[in-house]
Amino acid sequence: MIRFIVDLVAPQLGETVYDPAAGSGGFLTQAFEYMRARHPHRTVAQDELLQTGTFFGNEKKAVPALLGLMNLALHGITAPRIRRRNTLEEEVKSAPAERFDVVITNPPFGGTENRQIQENFPVPSNATELLFLQHIMKKLKPRDAARCGMVMPEGTLFRGGAFAVVKKDLLEQFNLHTVVSLPPGAFAPYSDVKTALLFFERPGPTRETWYYELPLPAGLKKFSKGSPIADEHFAEARALWAAWDAYRRGRGPRPEPTERSWIVPAAEIAARGYDLSARNPNRPAGETLRPAVEITAGLLERIRELHDIVQGLHEQLSNGNREEA
Repeated sequence: MIRFIVDLVAPQLGETVYDPAAGSGGFLTQAFEYMRARHPHRTVAQDELLQTGTFFGNEKKAVPALLGLMNLALHGITAPRIRRRNTLEEEVKSAPAERFDVVITNPPFGGTENRQIQENFPVPSNATELLFLQHIMKKLKPRDAARCGMVMPEGTLFRGGAFAVVKKDLLEQFNLHTVVSLPPGAFAPYSDVKTALLFFERPGPTRETWYYELPLPAGLKKFSKGSPIADEHFAEARALWAAWDAYRRGRGPRPEPTERSWIVPAAEIAARGYDLSARNPNRPAGETLRPAVEITAGLLERIRELHDIVQGLHEQLSNGNREEA
C-alpha cells in the first residue's frame, strides 16, 4: 500500500517530501527508493540534495522516531530529518513558514486532542485525523502540482459538521482527483477501521473525482495479520488509474466506468453534504448489500462519531461551569 501511494504521487528529484506522522519511516524510505531508482546517474549536487534536503518528517513518540531515523539511515539517507515532536502543536491558522512539495502519510486516527491543540487549526476538532488533514492542506506549497497521498478512516469521509467544513475547503482549494476505498482489515491487527486513500493536488477546485473500490481476494472475508494486504492486490487499481491519470492530463479518452471504478462530479459530492465515501453504482446484481464486515466497520465509525459529539458537549458544559465560577 505504501508503494502504491508513492507510485501515484511520484515524487521528483528536487522536490521536498514530508510525512507529518513518520512513524518508522516507511513512506519516506519508499519515496527515497522511488526517486533513486528513477535517477541512477545523479550528479554530486543532486545526490547531496537527495541525501540532505529532500526528506522531512515528524514523529510524536520516542521509539518510532528512533526507528525512523535508523530505517532511513540503513536505506542510505545519510542526514534524515525526522524530528521528535507533536505535529499538531504547530499553529496553522496562518501560512506556515515551512512548506513542502509532496506529503505522503498515514496519520493516526481514533485519537483526540485537547482544546489548546485544537485552537491551532482553522476548524477546531478533537479528532486527530481531521486536524492532520488541515495540517497537510496548510503545509503543501502554494504552487501548481504540490500534492498529497494519504490514508484516511472512512468516518472522515462521511461525517458532517466540522468534517464537512474541512472537506468543503479541500474540494475548493485542491483537486481531490482520486479516492481508493480499501476493504476492512487493511491495517489488521492494529485496527479494523475501514479506510480509504485520498490523493489531492494544487490547483483547485475539484471538478470530478475518480473512485476505485479495492476488492478482497477470492475466498477471503477480510484482510488480517495472516492474510495481509499486499502490493499485488493493487494491480487492477494501477492499470485503471493510469487511464484516469492520462485523461485528466489531457492525454487520453475519458475512462469508462467498471465494476469497481467510477467518476463522481464535485457538484454531486457537495449536494450530499460533502460525503466523500465510496458509493459504488456499478455493483453486480446480487451484491447490492454491503458485506457484513463493512457494515460493522461503518457502525463502529458511527458509534465513535456519537462518542465525539458527547465528549464535545461535555467539554462545552465544563467550560461553561468554569466561566460561571
